[in-house]
Amino acid sequence: MVKMKNTLVWGFDLGGTQMRCALVEGSDVKSRIFRCATQRDRPPSDIVNDIISLIRTAEKETGKKGLPVGMGVPTSITKGCLDICENLPTMPNYPLAKELSQSLGRTVVLENDASCFVLGEYALFDDRVKKTLLGFTLGTSIGMGIIINGKLFKGARGQAGEIWRSPVSITGDESDAIVEKDQIVDRCLGGRFLGSLYKKISGTEISGAQIHEKAVQNDPAALQCFAVYGRRLGAFLCQAVNMFDPHAIVFGGSVSSDYAFFAPEFSKFSDLKGIQIYKTKAGDTAALLGAASLIKY
Repeated sequence: MVKMKNTLVWGFDLGGTQMRCALVEGSDVKSRIFRCATQRDRPPSDIVNDIISLIRTAEKETGKKGLPVGMGVPTSITKGCLDICENLPTMPNYPLAKELSQSLGRTVVLENDASCFVLGEYALFDDRVKKTLLGFTLGTSIGMGIIINGKLFKGARGQAGEIWRSPVSITGDESDAIVEKDQIVDRCLGGRFLGSLYKKISGTEISGAQIHEKAVQNDPAALQCFAVYGRRLGAFLCQAVNMFDPHAIVFGGSVSSDYAFFAPEFSKFSDLKGIQIYKTKAGDTAALLGAASLIKY
């Protein structure tokens, strides 16, 4: 069973937009969250230098030096190297774990960020719902973390949950006529989809945050965006539910803040009835908590 160790470690979340770290003990964040921009198109060495600099800054402020680092990254990992990753296009095949471990002089463990998210959420669920838990990170892209019978499931090659290329199809839904019927998950569930969809509906290009604000104001185009998104997400969830038969599903990531706008569409899918579905309990600390839990003393 996944357990949070009550020992101080650094939890680190390396994303394509920003990197974050915090001091973690068990299921508690013990410092502020330190952040800086990733600037993802730079050479790997520049990104590594910023990772090290952020950790050094956090150590100086907290006085906690030399602690191991658990890090979530937006792709799968092979022998300490990142696999193909659209969010960090210069990083694949770079020996990130080795370079950080040598430069920092300590243990550094990498894991997929969606797996870190579901690990961080897992400790906050009660035993009735968390034995088999699926976690989805809804942001610029979409990720999936899987816990089965209390253990993180990665599959034979560590690729379990790498769903971004999986197809999603909703046939016969005329209300979705403004978008293509057949798409891969990343194109129809990533945050960028909402922006392109809003532009198709309204003719205006705005950010995801602005779409949220307009939905709060009952803007018809924004509400239609989230309805389409909810149907697309619901269709994909049915596939996941039929594969894993989970006790519960939990959503995190920036788009999860729009849960109230897209979740009503789930009621249209009979395969989702009886599945407990939640918005994140840990908020933006989930990935940091899960990353920290990678460290085994």
